[in-house]
Amino acid sequence: MKINLSRTMLFLLVVALPVFGQPKEPVYHSAHSILFEIIEDGVISSKRGSLEFAANAVDGTTWAECRIIIVTVNDDKKRIELDAYYSSTDQSTIKNLQINSEVVSFEMIPYPLAPDRPLKLVAVRKKSEPHLYQVSAVGLWTGLLEKRKLVKIEWKQVPSIKLPYTTIGK
Repeated sequence: MKINLSRTMLFLLVVALPVFGQPKEPVYHSAHSILFEIIEDGVISSKRGSLEFAANAVDGTTWAECRIIIVTVNDDKKRIELDAYYSSTDQSTIKNLQINSEVVSFEMIPYPLAPDRPLKLVAVRKKSEPHLYQVSAVGLWTGLLEKRKLVKIEWKQVPSIKLPYTTIGK
């Protein structure tokens, strides 16, 4: 009787194990050329942004990277300035990565010289066009001059960016 019970338990375990050990479906997210106005404390700044990201969840392992171009309108020199930044889970500049089939979110440190200025990014896949995303990013930073003052940074997604100057330079 004891042997039959053990065999029965072993059989059930072998049959049930694949159900619990099944890997989840892989989830992939990728978006390119998402454009933003950058708003500081409710006022549109002289900066605009372009962002692309990729995020994956495969067999319980998650990974993400984000490339950012900051476009600054320099009215004094009447030109546009570009700065590129990169964040990734590999570099530990992307943290708290959450991925499912519809949404990807993470906290990133886009500016390597300012690790105390993270942005929380949330990207929601559009149901009507699954290759497009509605993306927002928000940060709450201390002021550069007044350390006690907090500045709210918002990246508001826009369909296009109009620039007042044709020259790009420093």
